[in-house]
This record gives sequence, structure tokens and C-alpha cells, in this order.
Amino acid sequence: MKQYLLAPVLCFFTLTQVYAAEPASVCALVSAADIQSAFGQAVEKTTDTGEFCDYENSGFSVRVTRINYHDEDAAKQGFKTLFSGKTVIKGLGDEANSLRRGREVEKVSMRQGQTVLSISRMGGEFKDDDLHKLESLLRQAAGSSPAADSSSAAQPDAACEPIIKASETKIAQPAWHSVTEGDGVRLEAIKVDGQFFMSEDGKWQKAPMDMDAAEKIVIGMMRDGSVRLSNCKEDGTETVDGVEMTVLSYHSEMEGMGSSTNKLYIGKADGLPYKTEADGTTNTVRYQDVTAPKL
Repeated sequence: MKQYLLAPVLCFFTLTQVYAAEPASVCALVSAADIQSAFGQAVEKTTDTGEFCDYENSGFSVRVTRINYHDEDAAKQGFKTLFSGKTVIKGLGDEANSLRRGREVEKVSMRQGQTVLSISRMGGEFKDDDLHKLESLLRQAAGSSPAADSSSAAQPDAACEPIIKASETKIAQPAWHSVTEGDGVRLEAIKVDGQFFMSEDGKWQKAPMDMDAAEKIVIGMMRDGSVRLSNCKEDGTETVDGVEMTVLSYHSEMEGMGSSTNKLYIGKADGLPYKTEADGTTNTVRYQDVTAPKL
């Protein structure tokens, strides 16, 4: 189901995997030697892309992440949704903070304009000054990380605009019920009166995030080319549950997440996305008679 998640619907599941295309290597911002100096842990680089960098040894890992959003408002929302911690770090970027969650993970993050930079660590022996060590690494990374130039990002083809517009139209709806099925898994999500719920195999719970805000972020990444849409074309018309729809086929690709070939069914009258098919996975959405689930 991973490749399907590149489609506009239910795209909030992909957010933790989407990063900027600059610099060429995020590992250039923080090295294995830097981590060993800070934590006394000899680590090996296990992932090295323009999106994120992982260093690991047995039971200890550090991840460096850098995201360039399409504009500052999207960066502010992305920082709040995905990276924001509890303790403010002063004198770093437009906003910065740190987070310690029990003895599971420690994280420091900052936003400078439309760019977000974050460093997190898991495992090993947790000590009181760990967050200060991460903060030092973050300041180092920020000093060597040039601001990304969004003007150089690849823009989606004009033929792909209806796909993006469909997601924007869905966000404006007061309610929807989405069902995704594939690979033996069934996922559901509901929006009602500004509240979001999700279910896997019939067990409902409140969603841990604002799904509309998350989808807005991904829409921005489709516009700036972080999620690349191509080969967009009309593929006929079809009537589904009495609604006449335009069928669009397109290719989507995201660094680190693979690619997929998709079909999107958009209502001719309302521009809403009703159905998406991608690599054996199907998502359907309805907008009428939607009520909040019983938790």
C-alpha cells in the first residue's frame, strides 16, 4: 500500500517521509564523527539522500531531516504538525524547540522561513544533557545549511492541476468518509464538524492530527515538485453511484517512497475526488450522510 499513499487522498500518512531536494546530501550537515563526539557512540551511515540521513549502531540511531516547503505558511503548519516540541530554543531560526518523550525519543527542530530542519535520536543511554548535545548539532547543521531556493523546484504540468484542485476542494468539505482497501488492509477516515477519526479493521479512534492541515502540506509539496506528478491526462468518463465523473490517469513519484500509476475519479459537477485506484489499492470517498463514529 506504500506506493498508493503518493496519491492525493489519505496523503497525510506520507508526511513523515517527505523532505526537501536540497542539499544533495543531508548527511553533509551532520557527520558520523560529529555524533560520536557528542554522544560517544561510533555510528555508521545507513541512509544518505537529499531528504534525510540516518546514522546507527546497535540500539542507537540519529536521524537528520530537512524539508523545504512551498511557502512560509505551509512551513509553519508543517513545523507545528510534525516537528514542534515543548521547550523553546532561543536564538535559532524563526522558531525552534525541543522534545523529550520518556526514554523513547529526543528531538530538536527549527524553522527558518520555509525550511524546517530536525535532528532526532533513539536508543542508547539517555542523559540529562542529551537535548543540549542535539541542540549543538542542530545549530551546526543550520549554519551549514543554505536556504533552499523554491524557485528552482519543478512545477507540476498544467494538465495535473485538476488533481491538485480536487484535493483542495475536498478539504473545503464539512464532512467526508474515506475508505482505503488494498494488500489485505482496510483503513477508514472520517471528518465531521472539524473533527477527524480513523479506523483500522473497524476500531475507531480520534485521529492524532488535523488531516486537512496535513493534506494542505502535501498539496504544497505537489505544487513545488517534492511529490512529482506527470503524464496527467483525461481517461474518459464514468458514472459511479449516480455521479458522473471525469477519469484522470497520472503518474506520481516521491523520493524514498517509490512511484505509482493512478486513476482519479473527479465529479464533473462538484470537482470532488470520489475514487482513486493505484497499484491494486482503491480509495473511495463519500460526502453525504456522514456522521461521527462511536469510539
